[in-house]
Amino acid sequence: MLIGGFYSVDGGLLCAEPTGEDFDLRLASEGGYDLKVYTNNGRTASVYAMKHCADRMRHKKVLLPDYLCLSVISAVEWAGIDYDFYRVQADLTVDLADLSAKLADDVGMIYLIHYFSVPQPLEVVQAVKEMAATRDILVMEDITQALFSKDGERMGFGDYIVASTRKWFPMTDGGLLAIKDGTCGKLQTLEPAYDESVYQELLISVVRMQYEMNPQMDKAPYLRFEKAANASRYQDLTPRRMTAASRTILFNTDSDVLMKKRIENYRYLYEQLTGLEEIEILSRPLDSGGDYVPFGLTLLAEDRDGLYRHLVERNVIPEIQWLLPVEYYEPGEDAVYLSAHNLMLQCDQRYDLPQMKYVAEVIREYYG
Repeated sequence: MLIGGFYSVDGGLLCAEPTGEDFDLRLASEGGYDLKVYTNNGRTASVYAMKHCADRMRHKKVLLPDYLCLSVISAVEWAGIDYDFYRVQADLTVDLADLSAKLADDVGMIYLIHYFSVPQPLEVVQAVKEMAATRDILVMEDITQALFSKDGERMGFGDYIVASTRKWFPMTDGGLLAIKDGTCGKLQTLEPAYDESVYQELLISVVRMQYEMNPQMDKAPYLRFEKAANASRYQDLTPRRMTAASRTILFNTDSDVLMKKRIENYRYLYEQLTGLEEIEILSRPLDSGGDYVPFGLTLLAEDRDGLYRHLVERNVIPEIQWLLPVEYYEPGEDAVYLSAHNLMLQCDQRYDLPQMKYVAEVIREYYG
């Protein structure tokens, strides 16, 4: 079997009757988020949010972290909003001195990412909240990598919360926008759900079945399908509805099982890789209470590209988070280093401990 990569659609969840109509944000927040918008992906959720506050953002710009995915920039450009960047440090925390220095009069929003399941530190959150309150600036929290994490002091304070649900569930599409109670703006009309990206994602399900039957197949075709699916989501960032099929899967998934399985797999993989001198584990140990649910386990390796090829050849499809879009800006040294050395291993609910054991063995094999 392939370990990692895009999800295949879960036919069992799809065939069942939906058991709910609302996704329960697990983060404990200081303000309610009664209004949720279910879009086709995380980036169109961001576009919707920026169009919702378009009047307030007129002649303003959004500050983005310099460690980010191209899709974030694409969403801001699609919404027609100017942008600049602030620095993120090597430990994934906001460089508060750099952020503060960028707070000119034309800044209308701070875009904050909670990386790899763990929220920004409390001192960062408090500083951002103070900056926003003093200057009447909006805050958008991107919880794509921390969708199931819970921290009442460090998450759930933004005017907007956005996430890609597609990256957590066996579905072809899915994004979530939660608007904080009292945040004024213009509600938008979502376009019809289906587009090229849904089709490309569905193809992944078909292709993966071939690799399940014959794991020794050349992985190059699979990687081409993944690349095409990724590219298709940048072609049109018009906010669309989440497909009915994906909503069914979203609301039928047992979140408790999902969280338990991810935590169990992560802890096992973390224990197996801790102490391996050739890599640095960027991800943090999990708390004992289960408040932080892992997106994946991220490591740093000097020969990242060689390790990536070694894993792919052995049916493990890791992810790079991210190749920075340097044609748009000049990132800081820390962001450049993170981009050049990181590799994320998936430990999600599709897998059990034997698969995690195999991943660890493959990594140890590479380092001899």
